[in-house]
Amino acid sequence: MNNSLKVIKKVIKKSKKVAIFTHIDPDFDALGSSIALKCSLRLIGKMADVYIKDKLTFNQELIYKDEEIFNTKCQFNEYDLLISVDTPSISRLGDYGEGFSLHDNTIVVDHHENRGLIGKYNLVNTNSSSCAELVLKIIKSCKLGMNTNIASYIFSAISADTGSFQHTNVNSDTFLNAYELIKLGANTTFINERQYKSVSKKEVEFNKYFWNNIQIIKSCAFCLFSIDTLKQLKGSKADCEGFSARLNTLNKINYSFTIVEEKKGIYKVSLRSKAEFNVRLIAEKLGGGGHDCAAGATINAGDIQEAKNKVLSLILK
Repeated sequence: MNNSLKVIKKVIKKSKKVAIFTHIDPDFDALGSSIALKCSLRLIGKMADVYIKDKLTFNQELIYKDEEIFNTKCQFNEYDLLISVDTPSISRLGDYGEGFSLHDNTIVVDHHENRGLIGKYNLVNTNSSSCAELVLKIIKSCKLGMNTNIASYIFSAISADTGSFQHTNVNSDTFLNAYELIKLGANTTFINERQYKSVSKKEVEFNKYFWNNIQIIKSCAFCLFSIDTLKQLKGSKADCEGFSARLNTLNKINYSFTIVEEKKGIYKVSLRSKAEFNVRLIAEKLGGGGHDCAAGATINAGDIQEAKNKVLSLILK
């Protein structure tokens, strides 16, 4: 059941100490939404913390390195309100999932189709281009704090989740919100330089491997990253972020995906597609979910070739 902003406002106003969570392997929307909400709550005198287990990527560190983020165990009973952002399922909260689901005062804020993570209160809108836009609504409705950093974080999140305003999830509200954030002081130059124009040496090596190991079958392009490959490149699954989207820019490619081996037998699949094609349905058949043109799943397989065949067979159908 979805709740109105008026109800969400009352719940947040009553709270004194808030813990904020987002999904494992957080993207810029997850981070920008979580950290912006934390900062906004702190500006009006509330105690607020963000919990994220995974390490940030190189580009994420450039933007959020000065922000306090906890990756420790959470003492859930110390908080009178828990908020989950950008996460549709309990499993996607990782180590924090069980504690969140057992707490008696929770809010779920998301723009994905829900896959089992239901809070006591919920603000879910699948028509929103990003979770950050919903967080902006909360900040405005609840009259939480706002400054240039918060505006920049939200802009960063919206920009990333819309592919710099190129994806099919972009609508008129997206541009209006970006316009408002810039008026509020969002430092777009700072964000764009660190988010899109800063490349590490490790990223160069990953890009070399990526472009040299693309495979194409019919209108589908894909690239595979085994554990051995990650070790050779001295990186992790976080360094493979964004490759499936790049594959989808290739001419005459309608579907694209990357598969990254997380550990033996477990593989993370990232899917993308052109506007006329739907990868969410494919991800759901694999036990995952997402948006029509951007989705993902985690699957079990004997090896990475078997994982590839599972995904490819569904696409070719």
